[in-house]
Amino acid sequence: MDDSPDFARAMQPAEGSPAAAELSDPAREIGDWLTGEGRFAADNAALFSGFCERFAAAGVPLDRALLHLRAMHAQYRGVSRIWKPGQPLDERFMDHGIEKTATYLESPVRVVVDQRQRLEWRLDNDRALPFGLLEELREQGYSHYIIAPLLFGMGTSNALSWATRRPGGFGPADLRLFDETLPAFAPVIEAKALWRFTGNMLTTYVGREPARFILEGQVRRGDIRTITAALMLVDLRDFTLLSDSESPRSVIRMLNEYFDCVFPPVRAHGGEIMEIMGDGVLAIFHQEPGSSASEACNAALAAATEALAAIAARNRRHPPGAPVLQAGIALHYGTVSYGNIGSGDRLDFTVIGPDVNLTSRIERLCRELDRHLILSEAFAEALGRPMWELGAFELRGFSRMQRLFEPPPEELNEG
Repeated sequence: MDDSPDFARAMQPAEGSPAAAELSDPAREIGDWLTGEGRFAADNAALFSGFCERFAAAGVPLDRALLHLRAMHAQYRGVSRIWKPGQPLDERFMDHGIEKTATYLESPVRVVVDQRQRLEWRLDNDRALPFGLLEELREQGYSHYIIAPLLFGMGTSNALSWATRRPGGFGPADLRLFDETLPAFAPVIEAKALWRFTGNMLTTYVGREPARFILEGQVRRGDIRTITAALMLVDLRDFTLLSDSESPRSVIRMLNEYFDCVFPPVRAHGGEIMEIMGDGVLAIFHQEPGSSASEACNAALAAATEALAAIAARNRRHPPGAPVLQAGIALHYGTVSYGNIGSGDRLDFTVIGPDVNLTSRIERLCRELDRHLILSEAFAEALGRPMWELGAFELRGFSRMQRLFEPPPEELNEG
């Protein structure tokens, strides 16, 4: 590929680069938009679309643009956005490990990200092309393709490409405009990417609502909010035994399978995962303003029964002799406080209060009573429909005997 005339030409600085001359009028206008209106775009998708539209408005024959950004996200490694005039933005999320696939290794994006140099190919001739993507673009009628590194201050390299169908390709003024505007585009797109990264990481590690409170400034130790909610505590039985009898890799795999059974029903019914405590999961279901306790509790009960059904389905899919997962779930309705506790610069956004402790005590009875799901008296009353009573029990730390309940057998779907 290094012997390609087009490739060699691409290694040279673009004629009339910003270092050699003053910015052109279109470049100043786009730069002003980026630092003004563009900076307040809702997200990088809106910013990129607006950026491309201003190139088109400046007379650049832009028929396709691609923005490739690396990402720090638990579910994907990067995001590619493809802009075409008059069409919705095409947004694609790339899986972790894409760097090892032929799709990435045999792409111009990989070369630009690694070498951090602008590359350029004319597609309106019969010359052999080094990448399959370029052949596809040629077949689609594109005449000229340019791709440049988009360098972030944190050190990462991303990529931005342009393509046109105009006969003869981009002109010198078009190329100059690309080079002039990249230095202004990169820091604005980086700032939005960093903000998105911050929100994603906080949501991943502390939960959606705590992330929102933290980003709104609730970061001081002792900042606490008190809410009324349905509480759901899930615990995996015999986890210590599983940990001793299985390899660490197998234990992690089983834990993730267990979480995959529990988390989706919680989210589907409007709950929030507040804590992951080893093999324990604490979730809350808010009683929102204007809603009732019955709505919050029925949502929690639906999530609990669906989680148990998912665990049972997971067990059926595994061969005989494979470890069987069993969980106990406690549901309670009460008041909790959540916010920042800790010392110095090491804080935890957590949920505390007597009702959290009561939920924990109830869950421990699941094994003793051989039940997968137990409800507190407050929860059963808030449901607004009959539940089966298990009896009154003495729980450590609580002076009053606690009446406990379970759903009728027809409401349980444990498989």
